[in-house]
Amino acid sequence: MGVDIKPGYSPGSKRAARYCVTILRDGKVIASYDDVPLYRIVRLIIEHHVDVVAVDNVYELVEGAKSLYRLAKIIPSWCNIVEVTWTPNGYRDVASLAREHGLPIPSDPQSTSLVNALLAERGLGREVKLHCDRTYIIVSKGRTPSQGGSSSDRFKRSVRASVLATVREIKGVLDANKLDYDLVVKRSKGGLERGFFVVYAPYEKVRELISPLKHKNIKIKVETAPDMPLRESPRRVILGIDPGMSVGVAILDLAGTPLLVKSFKTPDRELILRTILSIGRPLLVAVDVAKPPELVEKIASMLDAILYTPEQDLSVEEKNSLTSRYVERYNVELEDSHARDALAAAIKAYGHIKPVIDEVASKIRGIPGISLEDAVSRVLRGMPLSMVLEELFKRELGEMEPEQVITERPSERKALEPSEELKARVRELEQTVKRLEEELAKKDREIQNLILELKLAKRAQPHEEYERAIERLKLELEALKKALEEKSRQVEELERRALILEEVLLGVGRGDYVVVCKSSRIGSCRGELVYLDDPTRLELAVNYAKTHKSGVVVTSLREGVDWRSLRVPVAVSTPILELRDHVILPSSVKEEVKALWRMIEELEERERRERIIRLIREYQESRRKIGLE
Repeated sequence: MGVDIKPGYSPGSKRAARYCVTILRDGKVIASYDDVPLYRIVRLIIEHHVDVVAVDNVYELVEGAKSLYRLAKIIPSWCNIVEVTWTPNGYRDVASLAREHGLPIPSDPQSTSLVNALLAERGLGREVKLHCDRTYIIVSKGRTPSQGGSSSDRFKRSVRASVLATVREIKGVLDANKLDYDLVVKRSKGGLERGFFVVYAPYEKVRELISPLKHKNIKIKVETAPDMPLRESPRRVILGIDPGMSVGVAILDLAGTPLLVKSFKTPDRELILRTILSIGRPLLVAVDVAKPPELVEKIASMLDAILYTPEQDLSVEEKNSLTSRYVERYNVELEDSHARDALAAAIKAYGHIKPVIDEVASKIRGIPGISLEDAVSRVLRGMPLSMVLEELFKRELGEMEPEQVITERPSERKALEPSEELKARVRELEQTVKRLEEELAKKDREIQNLILELKLAKRAQPHEEYERAIERLKLELEALKKALEEKSRQVEELERRALILEEVLLGVGRGDYVVVCKSSRIGSCRGELVYLDDPTRLELAVNYAKTHKSGVVVTSLREGVDWRSLRVPVAVSTPILELRDHVILPSSVKEEVKALWRMIEELEERERRERIIRLIREYQESRRKIGLE
């Protein structure tokens, strides 16, 4: 399908745009339409099962990125949009392409739509990716508490914990299927508020693994990431970048003027790269730290740019000093610290190469045919300036028309006869061969000397001191291996404890667990329950529990600890996690202690009643005996 917009219409205007459409099959026109709106074009794509929609500019169909994203949702997956005017050397008009390929010159939108279809059929242009290989996964809260109260905080923690657990589960699925992704989270007390994945895989592949979900606590959305056609600017620039929760990007031209200072809120590498390339192709990619992050190394490699790092990390004071001058001079707005750090890195890199830029500019001043950006790019990659200028001169001369190169007046130069030219060329080649033969003989002598040294070295017996040193190094290596294995075990144990501690802390927040003081650390207790970790401190723990109306927790009653005789609640429970002064127990132990206190109070009340009754009876018995006497 070839499409061309009619005169007087624009996708951005309030009036709906109208188009001319021509549909080809096997090189023959099978249908033509005039005055067609965009929604009808989509219907015609489905009716005719169109494989390619050919346009001279995709922005004749949509106004911008958001409109392109909406169009991507309704265009069938089998259909591709192709910009036929794109060439490796830049965009060209339809008329010149038609003339070059022997097609009729278009004179109106209908004929232009036909030429667009014919050009696409011949394989010209470039595909605009609508169904891109990037997918967004958004995990958020399923609901937000609208009322306060004592249970509000517990409810919030429960929702945030659900978001955290879901993000971890999705991360595990993506890791297990070895999918490349970036993840940004918004943390909060007790868990996460939101998780945002950028998965570098097709939407269909991601949907096979992750399904959308709307639950009372969480909501999962899976969306196709928007894509834009790549329009590269030939300008050479300096890029500063600062990755993190947001990605800071700063672009300077070779005069040091800021072209872009922005903070991207999503870690979508594709959109960031396309934004950068639309402004210019970086010569340098700079960071503000001595050791560049892996993401920056990837971007520098993808852009085929030189990676610049400072000798040491830039301090906050130095970054503020560098950027404040630009903010005042160019009225730059810094969205956040990431944008500031990226700008500081770009300014630092520009200051590093400014002497090179100035030197090259001074050498080519007054030569309009030489590009400063091209020359600086070659010098920065290690080529001497003199050689750069010679190559650029050769290229410019080589691009002249043949008539301009060979046409000369006989009075200006006497041409060599063909035989003289051949003789001069032979002499030149003979001298070259002689020089190469001398260099070859010299290399042969060096190789023979090296072979002799190698034979002598093999025959020589190693010195005893070297043998002892080797044995010592072997022993040290074995010791280091054992130490590394021990450290690895310790790290695994710490990671295991950290995971348990994280789950326990969430459980404490939810009220599933309770913190209990150890009897061996009773001096640091603050009125809570006492865990009997030292049997010799039973009496001390009992007195403490009686004083603070708490209780004692043991792991087993086989030691003969009887709460009835002690008159203190003695609960049985096994610690879930041991800390320095405390242990973590199930919260059910508190309910057990409360129940035992009630039983102790009832027992003491019953004993008090019995004691009073016994006293009354003894008194009555004594009165009876007195009466008898």
